[in-house]
Amino acid sequence: MRLTILVLLFDLAFAGTARAEPTPLPSWSHTRALTRGAAELLRATAERSAIVTSLLAVIERSNLIVYLTDAGPSGAGGPKSHLGFLSLDSTTRYLLIRIDRWRLGPPEAMVALGHELQHAVEVSQAPEVTNAAALVELYRRIGWEGERDRFETEAARVISNRVRSQLFTSALAASPATRWSEAREAASTTLPRAPVSR
Repeated sequence: MRLTILVLLFDLAFAGTARAEPTPLPSWSHTRALTRGAAELLRATAERSAIVTSLLAVIERSNLIVYLTDAGPSGAGGPKSHLGFLSLDSTTRYLLIRIDRWRLGPPEAMVALGHELQHAVEVSQAPEVTNAAALVELYRRIGWEGERDRFETEAARVISNRVRSQLFTSALAASPATRWSEAREAASTTLPRAPVSR
C-alpha cells in the first residue's frame, strides 16, 4: 500500500513537470536550415519573435522553399545578410537566405533573419518571380536600389524594427537582472542593410 502511494505521488509530480515543459516549436518544411548554426538561429528567433513565426507561417503556405545558411563570410564589403534566387522546378521556387555570422552578433542576426524572411514573403506574393532577373525586377518595382543589384523595401525595414523591439522586450521579460546587457545590445544594433542579390 505504501509503495502504491509513493508511485502515485511520483506519477502526479512527474505529470505536473511534464505539463510545465514549454510547447515545442513547429517544424517548418518550407524553411530549411543548411547548417547547425542556421538551425539554432531559426529556432531561437522563432521562439522569441511572434513576427518571425508569422512570416514562417506565410512561407509555409507558399510554393517557396527557403534555405537558410550562416556559412561562408561575405567579406568586408559584402552584405551582412541577403536573399537570392536559386532555382525553379515545375511547382516550387527555391531561395537562399545567408546570414553572415562572423559579422553579426546574435541579436543582429535575429533581426537580419526577420528582415530576409520578409523579403521571402514579398517573393511569395509575386508568382512572376521565376528567376534571378525577375527577382531584380520585383525589387525595382516594390523597393529601391541602394547599390548595384542591392535592393531594399520599406516593409523589410519596418519588420527589422519590429523584430528588434520584440527581442528587446523578450530579453527584459526573461530576467531583467541577467538579460539587461542582451536587451541593450538588441536595442542598440544598427539596422542591417539586407540587400537582395542575384
